[in-house]
Amino acid sequence: MSPVPGDGGEAVAPLLPDGQARELYLTLLAQSGLFRIEDVSPDQLLAFEQLLAAGLAVREHNDMCWLVNPRTVATRLSAELRTVGLELFARAQEPSAALADLAQAYDSASRPSIAPNVVQRLDEPEHVQQRVDQLALACEREILSMQPGGARPAEFLPYLGPAVRDWRERGIALRTIYQPGARSDPGTAAYAAYATGLGARIRVLEEDFRRVLVFDRTTAVVAAHNDDLGASFIEDPVLVELVVAGFERDWVRAEPVRWEPPADAAGPLPALLVQGLTQRAIATRLGLSERTVAAQIAALREKYDAETLFQLGWLMHADSQSPSRD
Repeated sequence: MSPVPGDGGEAVAPLLPDGQARELYLTLLAQSGLFRIEDVSPDQLLAFEQLLAAGLAVREHNDMCWLVNPRTVATRLSAELRTVGLELFARAQEPSAALADLAQAYDSASRPSIAPNVVQRLDEPEHVQQRVDQLALACEREILSMQPGGARPAEFLPYLGPAVRDWRERGIALRTIYQPGARSDPGTAAYAAYATGLGARIRVLEEDFRRVLVFDRTTAVVAAHNDDLGASFIEDPVLVELVVAGFERDWVRAEPVRWEPPADAAGPLPALLVQGLTQRAIATRLGLSERTVAAQIAALREKYDAETLFQLGWLMHADSQSPSRD
């Protein structure tokens, strides 16, 4: 266990004993647990210091030592860690408040484009994501996207619902092209049903294509040729127009889809939710990974605006009894 850092990075909770310290504890315990410091051999001193630091051993001024009940130590350490956790939780909002004035200045400042280069290549995924997030926040009218690979990554799905809701509330038009595999993935299909219910338009194209994003027809983001880790950000109007023209051609050829979660994957889910089962138990029942079930439930909670899993189950059950949405 690592120490919990304080303001200066110091440990505010002692380390738990390592293997050698635990072995020494058991050895001393077998010898009644009451001993003198000279009973500890030189090669055991570091382990003994760990027992002292953790509170598992106590040393008096006369060099008499005894062992402490581990349950007592565990209770104390747990209380210390809970206190540290509450303090960190209380400080979680501090960064936003501390940087609010800088964020406001950033929003109001006039910034030049990434000139002199009208095409900028970023290779680190975190840098790509940061730049895409900035473009999404600044977008005012339209987002076009082409997302190959079928199912969207499960770790992204919980964030897509709130994002598309925010874009639509801001009046941004959304058009997306998927590959056919998206239709059979429960999480992706549930998200697409939710997004199209808000007015987004999502079609399927049975062809190979590269990942593309276009914001307000002024900036295009094109995935790297060999992988999707890097991307090129294009601001040249002529090049952006070429990317948009390619999207429009693919959009015409793509198939319109009536998006609904696949019945075979979602069928037993309402009943399991109403039973009050956890995500882990549901994943076991359905033979799916917990991560997949979590992503599917997150998307469905966004779609049905459900606050609890129990409520989600009843809403899904009621929806299945009514005519399908157009």
